[in-house]
Amino acid sequence: MLNISPAVVWVIALSQLLTFGLTVWNLVSSGSRANAKRLDEHAAMLGRHSERIQGVEQAMRDMPSREDFHQLDKQMTELRGAMAVLTERLKPMAAITDRMQELLLERGK
Repeated sequence: MLNISPAVVWVIALSQLLTFGLTVWNLVSSGSRANAKRLDEHAAMLGRHSERIQGVEQAMRDMPSREDFHQLDKQMTELRGAMAVLTERLKPMAAITDRMQELLLERGK
């Protein structure tokens, strides 16, 4: 007669050990999965921050510098001087047109 009761006991014991081992494995690996998920979230956040920083750096490079403003100030000063000279040169022309207008008004009367 074949007695399988010791084999059944060993199969049940191995099954229980396997279940215990899988439970321990799940407990141990669940932390690493959660950490991996958090690391992925942090990597995505760092990527977004990197893009924003690059945008700010590009905007800073495109902004005029102190020297650019100094050059602009010098050019505006030169332009102001040229406009003053032009204004002085146009004053005699304005006087001539005023006199011509008065002459035409007198002749029209």
